[in-house]
Amino acid sequence: MKHFVVLALIACIYATSVTEMTDRLAQYGDHPFGKSMVNLVSVNMKTGGSLNELKQLLQQIKDELIALTQLQDQENATFTRRSQVDLAKLQATLEQAQADLDNQRQEQSSLSNELATLQTRVKEDQAALDRNSRGSGDAQSRLDAENTDFAAKYQDYSDAILACKEAQRLLLNLRGEGASLIQLTQDTKSNLLQTKENFQKIKEILEAHTKKSSLTLFQPIIEGLAEMTTKVNPETLNNVLSLVARLITALQEGQDQLEANHKTQAENLTRLGDDLRNEKQTLQVSLATANNRLKEIQSRLNELDGLINISNALVEVTQLNIQDATKINELEDSEYSNQKVSRQTEIDIVDRLIEYINQKLSE
Repeated sequence: MKHFVVLALIACIYATSVTEMTDRLAQYGDHPFGKSMVNLVSVNMKTGGSLNELKQLLQQIKDELIALTQLQDQENATFTRRSQVDLAKLQATLEQAQADLDNQRQEQSSLSNELATLQTRVKEDQAALDRNSRGSGDAQSRLDAENTDFAAKYQDYSDAILACKEAQRLLLNLRGEGASLIQLTQDTKSNLLQTKENFQKIKEILEAHTKKSSLTLFQPIIEGLAEMTTKVNPETLNNVLSLVARLITALQEGQDQLEANHKTQAENLTRLGDDLRNEKQTLQVSLATANNRLKEIQSRLNELDGLINISNALVEVTQLNIQDATKINELEDSEYSNQKVSRQTEIDIVDRLIEYINQKLSE
């Protein structure tokens, strides 16, 4: 009978203890760890285990929970530092890629503007080179025409002067020394007629390019020669000789002036040709330089297209990596916060149970 009373008493005490622990842990009623701890203490008390040993066990559990919390704090701090370093590296990579992209786009814009300017310059240089070629051809044609014209006119003067000197020699032979009237032979008459015809032809030839003051001398000479074909009057002969001498002087002056004018014109045209050739060389060098630069720019623009595509891709990938890393950090922070709260709850639960054991030990 006593045995049953003792058992009933123990059951009553055990029920009371469980109720007290449940009340103490009311706010953790749904916590799995809290339920486990209540069961642990309940089983120990039910089986008559030592409260001191139970207290030591709970303190050991608490110490392990604190150590685990500290370890998680260290791991989280390490992870945070590493993630910050990784994010900083990613951010630096992103900033460098964006800077490279900006520089590449600026270079692309600058080169595109230079390309347009050079293309305009090439067109202008080519047009100037075409004009230069036409100008050079025209200058050479004018020089050739000038040389041809000069040679013809100079020869006309030379022929005229020679004819005048031959006529002068003929007339001097006719005049003789002290003769008052010269009798004509058939040969002399023929020579005078031929000389008259020569003067007529020379006059016609020189009319295009001889001073009129020189041409006025021809007609009296021709008339005098015509008169002398019938008879030679010394007065007429002397007059014709004087006119021929004046004509020779006028023709030589005309020839000298022609040569001086030709020299000036030829020098001007030659200088113009030299200037055009120098301009051509300058334009050719400028055009070649511009074309070479165009090739360089086009090659660099093609290269920049590839670099810009790479930089764009690097920027996009790095931005995605930063987003992913940020999300991972946020998840890790959230998990760490949850674990820290959970661990602190477990520590609080053990503290409550230790307080309960201490209370029981003091009763």
